[in-house]
Amino acid sequence: MSVTREKIMELGEDLIRTRGYNAFSYQDISSELGIKNAAVHYYFPSKESLGTSIVKTNMQRFEEMVENLQSRNFDEWSQLETFMKIYVKSNRELKLCIIGSLGPDLNTLNESIRSELKKMTERILQWLSCILKNGLEKGIFSFKGDPKDRALLIFSNMVAGLQLARILEKTDFKAIHQAILDDLKP
Repeated sequence: MSVTREKIMELGEDLIRTRGYNAFSYQDISSELGIKNAAVHYYFPSKESLGTSIVKTNMQRFEEMVENLQSRNFDEWSQLETFMKIYVKSNRELKLCIIGSLGPDLNTLNESIRSELKKMTERILQWLSCILKNGLEKGIFSFKGDPKDRALLIFSNMVAGLQLARILEKTDFKAIHQAILDDLKP
């Protein structure tokens, strides 16, 4: 990948996660990077192509994290903690996750971005359900109900927690994070 393309994607993701998809333009990117708008369009002919690439890159990072956790034989508790640390870091950086940032704009996004966002959300929920189910069976976790429902609860709390923490100036995210972990302890 070219350095310019990579910088455009990094800045585009940062703008999505801090401002929102509909709150930035290619002009914001070209001005920040000191390049012409045409250079941005060269790599990403449309904002939709940039957005789709950013979501796909986030999905790839997630898959690489899962693969890394499995290859290193992390138990289910450690996998969950690693996943949740992504949100802790986002909170510290005053950023939303890509799903939490794009979700409110869903009805204004093109089909390609919506499709990739849905795939990513479903994949994360599937993975969370699996580690919760396995962890429950091994006695690592303790909770009532279906692992799929618990995965949805955890994921929605992480996504919404970042949004609330932004409004409340980070004060309550740590409490949400800790309550989720405490609620799973055997």
